[in-house]
Amino acid sequence: MIKHVWSILCERISIDQETNLVSYLTCVEEITATQLPAVHPLFALGSIWQTDCPGENILKIRLVRISPDGAKNIIIETNEFRLDKERHRTNLILNGISFDQAGKYVFRLESKSKTGWKAETEIPVKITLKVGATKG
Repeated sequence: MIKHVWSILCERISIDQETNLVSYLTCVEEITATQLPAVHPLFALGSIWQTDCPGENILKIRLVRISPDGAKNIIIETNEFRLDKERHRTNLILNGISFDQAGKYVFRLESKSKTGWKAETEIPVKITLKVGATKG
C-alpha cells in the first residue's frame, strides 16, 4: 500500500549532494500580479510517499490545476515508477505556470490506482490582481 504523507508547493527545491537533505525554498500560497494573464516563472511540487512493501509498489501521479471558474487542466503527469524504499520523495519542476484569472486556484495531486485517479491532497494558491493594475 502507498500512502501520501505530505506535499508542498514552492519556487525551488534544493537537495544537498552530501547529506541528501532537501530544502523547499519560497513556499507559494499567494501571488500578486500586476496584470493578467501572468506567468509565475518558478514552481515546484515536493511530496513524500510511504510504502509498507518497498520494491513492490508502483506509483503514477499527476498534478491538476483547478481555476477559479472550475476549469481543470493537467499540469504534469509522471510515468509509473517503483517505490524501492519505505519513504520516497517526488520533486516535480513546474516552470512557467500561467494564471489568467484572479481568485483561488487549487493544485490537486492525484495518484493512479487500479480503479482510477485518486485525489491525495489539494493545495490552494490565491492570485490577486494589484489594485490599480489593468487587465492585459
